[in-house]
This record gives sequence, C-alpha cells and structure tokens, in this order.
Amino acid sequence: MIKYMTPGPIQLPNEVLDYIKRQPYFHRSNEFKEIFSSVLEKMEKIVKGNAIIFPGTGTLSIDTMVYNYVNPKEEVILLDIGEFSKRLGEALISRGARLYVIKSELGEVVPPDVLQDYAKKIKDLKAIAMVHNETSLGVANRYVEKIQEIAKSLDAVLLVDSVSGIPAERIDKEIDVIATASHKAFMSIPGASIIFYNVKPRNLDKLPLSMDLNKFINMKNKFETPYTPPINVIYGLDYSTSYILKIGLDRYTEIHKERSDYLNNLIKLKSIAKDEFKSNTVSAFYTNNAELIVKRLREKGYAIATGMGDLSKKVIRIGLMGDIDFNDIKNVAEVINEYD
Repeated sequence: MIKYMTPGPIQLPNEVLDYIKRQPYFHRSNEFKEIFSSVLEKMEKIVKGNAIIFPGTGTLSIDTMVYNYVNPKEEVILLDIGEFSKRLGEALISRGARLYVIKSELGEVVPPDVLQDYAKKIKDLKAIAMVHNETSLGVANRYVEKIQEIAKSLDAVLLVDSVSGIPAERIDKEIDVIATASHKAFMSIPGASIIFYNVKPRNLDKLPLSMDLNKFINMKNKFETPYTPPINVIYGLDYSTSYILKIGLDRYTEIHKERSDYLNNLIKLKSIAKDEFKSNTVSAFYTNNAELIVKRLREKGYAIATGMGDLSKKVIRIGLMGDIDFNDIKNVAEVINEYD
C-alpha cells in the first residue's frame, strides 16, 4: 500500500473518505442545500472572502479567475517565482493581456518594493497576478497582504493562485481574488475549483457558461449552483472544513510548519527555497538522483514527486499535507539521505 506525500492529491484521512462514499444528493434538493450552505459558511470562516465552488481543478480555478477579472489588452504584472507562475502567465496571455513579468531569483520571491517601483512605470495597470505557494519549488510568498495594499493603491486588482497554499499557508486579510482547489490543503478529493472573491468580476465580454462567475454568484444566496456541482467533493469538504475549524486555523498552520521544519532539519540535500520562503505544504530539494529516489521510496511504500519543467530530473518534491505523521517524514528522509 502506498502512502502519498505528493504535492496533491494528498493522503486523505479515512474520515474524509467515509464522508465521500455516499449517494450524491440531487443538487436542487433541500438535503444538498443544507450541506452546501454549511460548507460555504465554514470556508468563509477559514478564508476572508465570498466562496464559490464549481467543478474543476486548480488549473480551471486559475483560468476562471483570469477570464473573469482581466479583459483583453489590459496591462497586467505577473510575479514569476516558478513553474506555476509561468502557467498563470500562460492563462493571462491566452486572455489577451499585455503582460509585464518580474522574475525572482530561484528559491526567492519578488520583494514588494521592487514590485511597487516597477508598477509605477505602467500607466494603466489593471491587475497584479501572483502565486502564493509555488508548488514546483516549495516557495511561499508571504508578502501577499503587502502586495494587496500595493494593488489597492494603484487601483489594480490582485489575482492570487493559492492552489497549494491556503489554509495551511495562512492569508489573514481580505484579498481581491484567490483561486484554489479541493485536493490539497483543503483536504478533500480532486474535482472542485474554489474561488474566494472580495471584488466582483469585471469582465466585459461573454464567457463560457462553465467559467461565468456571475452565474454562480447570482444563485449563491439560494445555496444553489447554475450547473451540477462536484457533490461528493463537497461532502469531503464538509468534514475537512469542520476539522480545520475545530482545531483552529493557528494550529492547522502550525502542524504544517512543524512538518516542514522537521523534514528540512532531517534531509541533507539542499533546499530550493531560501529559509524565509520555505513552504509549509511542499518542500523541494536539489538532487542528482530524482527518479531513483522516487522509485526507491515507492518500494518502501511512499510516493513523492520529481521536479517540474527544466528541473524535472534535478529536484524532488515532498508534500506535507493530509494524513501523515512525523514517523512518515522520518522514513522518507532516511531513504533520501542515502543519495546526493
């Protein structure tokens, strides 16, 4: 049996799996509305914003955010800190945005003062786009709230990809728009795109029905969705959000930081992320034996991931979310430390 310490999907607690293994309610029924309203209420206690849940994954969540908040030919700054930042850029280019990219050093993030100085040179800036937790490198950009202040001062909207971040990488203040998904730190199965918004969509054109956030917003007060939602994913979220709130957001964040600190202290390989930017949810390390380490760990009953893009064979990535413990981390580290 394999235990998953991948960046997502994650090793799910049996309680979540038990919640999911049920007959889906008809999504127009009162039974579903009761669960759906409860999940939305709990999610909005975890993240400050109006929650929208719709069928999809992290990628669709990002694309939907981009298409609802950026119009063709609008000027947008992208903070590039890794592979998923580049994917966010691809979505913006697909939308027809005029993209300005500020790239960080590997393992670091773009300092807010650098962004602020750069943004002042753009006459009609409409949006700033960034990744909160870069899954490809294990880098967390904890300047999100400061960047929100900068965006507001420039009358620009801030678009945040936090697919592998919240709620294990906390964001305490209101952010214009955050895109995430169900199958990482929200601890359910894949299948739900999630968006938290504090400003209404600003698209000027007609969007595909599946991506039109206004349709979801217009039906939210009735605890309904315009189309069939990911019902069993929402069952999983019903359990996981209750669990997160029961132990408290502070403790939930601490658990992940403790795991990250423990892993980083054990492993001899060099971390990609600089100390101040090490993620609570994903750790990444340089190695000459990425594929061999992944294979060896699988023989020992653990799944981790290799790197992405140009670093696919030079990096290993370890997920720290879900139903894992310090013994699992120790077992994984012992195998990794056999290699350089």
